[in-house]
Amino acid sequence: MLTTDEVKVATGQCTLWDKGAVPGFGLRINAGGAKSFFLNYWLNGRERRHTIGGWPRWSVSAAREEAKELRKRIDRGEDPAGEKRERRDAPTIQDLMDRYVRDHLPTKCQEPKRIKDEFTMLVEIKEKLGKHTKVADVHHGDIADMHRRISERAPGRANRMLAITSKMFSLSLVPLPGENAPWRHAAQGNPCKGVTRNREEGRERFFSQAELSAIGDALDTYGGKTAADCVRLIMLTGCRPNEAMKAEWSEFDSEPGFWIKPSAHVKQRKTHRLPLSPPALELLARLRKDREGQWVFPGSADHVQRLQHVWAHVRRSAGLGDNARLYDLRHTVASIGAAGGLSLLVIGRLLGHVQARTTQRYAHLADDPVREAANKIGATIAGASKTGAEVVGIKR
Repeated sequence: MLTTDEVKVATGQCTLWDKGAVPGFGLRINAGGAKSFFLNYWLNGRERRHTIGGWPRWSVSAAREEAKELRKRIDRGEDPAGEKRERRDAPTIQDLMDRYVRDHLPTKCQEPKRIKDEFTMLVEIKEKLGKHTKVADVHHGDIADMHRRISERAPGRANRMLAITSKMFSLSLVPLPGENAPWRHAAQGNPCKGVTRNREEGRERFFSQAELSAIGDALDTYGGKTAADCVRLIMLTGCRPNEAMKAEWSEFDSEPGFWIKPSAHVKQRKTHRLPLSPPALELLARLRKDREGQWVFPGSADHVQRLQHVWAHVRRSAGLGDNARLYDLRHTVASIGAAGGLSLLVIGRLLGHVQARTTQRYAHLADDPVREAANKIGATIAGASKTGAEVVGIKR
């Protein structure tokens, strides 16, 4: 039987076998003097070797007990050496992040500013979870702790990063082409599931009729006519700024009276067919007389790239304040429709929303005309039930 004294005096490159109760248990001594315990075994006609650990960190008795436990697993058909190799080669957070960037990021909005910001968040996620951490080792508590730490300084950003991390781990549950198993088993699930997101207050601002008039006047005084007209199209259609900047004339030519936004230009990655109002058609007709080429709003290279300068001018000239955003023009279009009695379904179709909950933020505005109608109906019925009371007619 292999003894402690034998291990101590063993030198040179050789192998000592334990001739006790654990077949295949032995000690390997390297030329440099390093010593490690191992277990040799046969499985499915192949000889395998599983390294237990080095001496003296592992004593002879402890290594022998570990060998006994390994033997029990082998008798059940398990393969400790194969599992260890798989463990060593298992995908890491860095691998998962590379997969996300390769397979998912191209399907999202390709606005340079957004892509740059997403890469910044990916770097922080990698730092928080550890790039060498195995994908299969990440638990719910790890994600919750990351979300909590980021929430201490930026609650909204913590939610964005949680959404990115959740998508990453959803990819890990699906095998890659040519692979037999996913990077994370279904039983482990997505560790982001169940992490409570921070409550976020809506940032929507709706411009009044007077403010819209002031915005129009400010655009008239801006020196860059192309950028100003791009903002005008956003005002009239409620489109996203990126959609307006990338607009091509072919998108308005296929169906007269409609703007057929290609899936590559819209956030929901689905073609959006938007009917155009007479003022929007008038604007486009004017632009056709002045400009030629592929882009509705041409820039120095291809299309106009930035609208920050024109919007900064509008904020100053119209007295909107620094918290007024260009994107609020889109919210204003929705608010006008809701206050005018349009259903949330119609508003969602105008704005190109795929999910109903996205449009739900305007539900309180849609209640106003309904409440007014309820008041009129109630007054009419109440008046009719009183003797001699004046009946109030319902006017549209």
